[in-house]
Amino acid sequence: MAGSSLRAARSERRGGLPNALFVVAAAESPPAELRGRADVLTILFPWGSLLRGALALDRRAAAGIAALLRPGGRLSAFVSITDRDVAAAGVPPLSDDAEDGIARRWSARGLDLVTFEPASGEDVVATGSSWARRLRTAADRPVADRAVWRLELIAREAGSPLTARRSPAIVAT
Repeated sequence: MAGSSLRAARSERRGGLPNALFVVAAAESPPAELRGRADVLTILFPWGSLLRGALALDRRAAAGIAALLRPGGRLSAFVSITDRDVAAAGVPPLSDDAEDGIARRWSARGLDLVTFEPASGEDVVATGSSWARRLRTAADRPVADRAVWRLELIAREAGSPLTARRSPAIVAT
């Protein structure tokens, strides 16, 4: 996060993001000042309660994550789960069959799942995460073997009905 915050602090001409905010806080209890303020929220390779929250398996963490987004805000997450993670974090392995459960759990929090797919090696590298570099070299986490999944969610407008169909993939820039 230190490297990302330094890059964001650059001038806009040099690719800086003057409105970027980096916070260290528990997903279960985000700062009140940030609730309902995020247009874009990115979660990269979470573990523990944040992993369970990103999959909406931990109700408190998922509620905290959802609370950060303003209506129309986007949540982008890259999650990596192996057998070891299943045992340690208490999460089920991800597969195409997991999509409906994830969509249903997030829908209860006011977010619509618009993308759920295995991430390509290029997607993983594009995150710029140091963990992404480890994934590309770790034999027990082959990126091409559906070990990394990409999720995109959109926070519904207040009073909006449930989305009947998923829209195309959204790429946050």
